[in-house]
Formats: sequence, structure tokens, C-alpha cells
Amino acid sequence: SRLSSPDNWELLFSISLKATISSLCWGPSVKKGLQYLAFGGGNETVAILEIKAREQTLWETVLQIPCNANINDLVWNNKGLICIGDDDGTVSVVDLSYLKSGKAVSEMNYNWQRQGVISQTKLTRNLGRNAITSLCCQSPSAAFDINTLAVGGSDGIFEIIDLSERGQLQAAPK
Repeated sequence: SRLSSPDNWELLFSISLKATISSLCWGPSVKKGLQYLAFGGGNETVAILEIKAREQTLWETVLQIPCNANINDLVWNNKGLICIGDDDGTVSVVDLSYLKSGKAVSEMNYNWQRQGVISQTKLTRNLGRNAITSLCCQSPSAAFDINTLAVGGSDGIFEIIDLSERGQLQAAPK
């Protein structure tokens, strides 16, 4: 199959921010016409957009996750965990699985909306002396039956972490 020409591509919408955007990632698909997108960068915040495709594309910011440093990378696995790598050597793992309900956030109970803000685990390596520069999630498959997160940093180290039992997730030694 041939790729379509960029001349035929359609701009759905554009958002202009004052801060640098260093990472974007799509959330897991939940329902046709309803999608989530996370982005972060130089403003030390990850924003979650809810995008509704109807006659026209509508979007709104449904959640902002504050961080302690600039965001370098984001990944969002199919279980609903978003992982945030920052300039200070921290990976924050935030449970946003409630967004997989198929309902728009405006249709949800407020307590569900707060879940993402309070369901968070932080992993730190060489705090303040290392930037987390790369993240990659692998969901369970026939070959590998656990949820894993690969973490790479400016210290030249990469680690693979098991996210299968999120409640037992331990912070990496400093």
C-alpha cells in the first residue's frame, strides 16, 4: 500500500503553548470517537487531553499531573498506567485506568477523576544527578507474560521493571 500524500492530510486542531513539548503519547484506545493524549515538557506538568471525534473534533484538558522537573518522556500502557520520566531522575507511574471505562470524563463521578492524582508511584535513580531520557512499555504477550517498563537515563544505565503487581512496585535504590 502507498502512503497518502501530505497534501491530502487534514489538520484536526492545533494547540499553542509557551513551554517546550518534549513528549506526546496516546492513551489506550477505549471506544471509537473517544481518545486520550498526554503531553509534557518544560512546564513540569503532564496534561491529559480528551479528544472526541464527531462531526468536528472536540478536545478538553481533563487532568494535569504536576511534576518536580521538566518532562523528557511519556509512555502509556494498555493497562492504563502512564509513566513519566523527568530531568531529576524520577519516573512517576500514575494509574489512569479509569479512563478506559469508555465514558467521557464529564460523565464520570468526581472520585474517579481524582484516582489518577492519588494513585502514583515514584521510582528514583541518582536523584538530581540523572535525567530519565527514555521510557518504553511492553504489555503482556504470549512470549512475555508481565507488564514491563524499560527506563533509560543520562547516566548511561537502563533498567527493566516489572509493573505487573503495581501494588508491590518498589522504588529503585538511590
